[in-house]
Amino acid sequence: MMCGVVRMITEAVQHNFIPFGVESDRLVSNECSQNINGQMLIMDSPCTLSVLVTAHNCEKYIVETLNSLKKACSGIEDAVEIVLVNDASTDNTSELLHTFAASFSQVKIFDVMFRNIGKVRNFGVSKCSGHYVTMLDGDDQLLQNSLADIVQFLQAQQPDILLAPLNEVYEKKTKPQKWKGLQVTALSQHQVIEKFLIHRDIQAHFIGQFIRRSLLVDNHFPDFSCYEDAYLFPSILKASEKIFLAKFGPYLYFKREKSLSSALDANKISMLIKATQQMDNVLGEKYRNLLACHWINLAHKFYPLISDEHEKGVVKQAIENVPFASFMMDSKVRFSLKKKFLKMKLRGMA
Repeated sequence: MMCGVVRMITEAVQHNFIPFGVESDRLVSNECSQNINGQMLIMDSPCTLSVLVTAHNCEKYIVETLNSLKKACSGIEDAVEIVLVNDASTDNTSELLHTFAASFSQVKIFDVMFRNIGKVRNFGVSKCSGHYVTMLDGDDQLLQNSLADIVQFLQAQQPDILLAPLNEVYEKKTKPQKWKGLQVTALSQHQVIEKFLIHRDIQAHFIGQFIRRSLLVDNHFPDFSCYEDAYLFPSILKASEKIFLAKFGPYLYFKREKSLSSALDANKISMLIKATQQMDNVLGEKYRNLLACHWINLAHKFYPLISDEHEKGVVKQAIENVPFASFMMDSKVRFSLKKKFLKMKLRGMA
């Protein structure tokens, strides 16, 4: 993937990457390199992959996160850049990030004060120069040697998106140790949207996914403190044509107590409602019954916790808009959701 101005350096070099000088909030050089026929090519064009690491008060986990990232990049350092963004940490996270950046060549590091994951993700994407972007949270990890297969695939196939499942790791339980290799299936946009809405094979997250950077430049995260992924994900699917789904993923997602998703309040539920509205607006009537499943689940779990009367009305109207006969006859809708819908009808919500 070489484009842009290319300079040939003929003198001998000892490494496959010219080390970068790192400064807070900027990178001295953002050129990528490839070793071809024993000579170093320096390109003003992007690397293949940018790994965007976002961190907030992660001092307990960030060292292991960064070590896993370094091991995941083994052998392909010249094709990968690492973008580190520390957002308003009050612990030792920033110092640990800077220590890592000083010991690793192709790193950009930034300290920001957004206190908002949506803003952090948009900022981070704006600093990426890779053809593709993947995201890594500051308390999660990647499997060793996992990115080599993925980078090779991205270079060869040039998809819009490569989706991969997360490996969930629960505290006090053994985590997966080995990368199982990349096994992919090509899917149509319609197939991917259906799988996403059915919520089994594909879920709305950007961690561990591989997205063409131009898609993230054209479609921004909302200024949410949570559910920013759920808001944007449908737009990325609708903007993508060449899509692959991997059987195994490189990402170790640690299920920790007191995470944002496990402790919901009225404000977080409000953002979930907005994300569901956006999904409805983007995907539209073609997927009405599967979209209804998301509204039904939201109402079933959280309706009593919604404090804003307008938002209660939004949820109630969404349930009322479910086409009864079509929904009940749809084989793609799980029976459990049909039961929930019938109970809501009996209670007068729909």
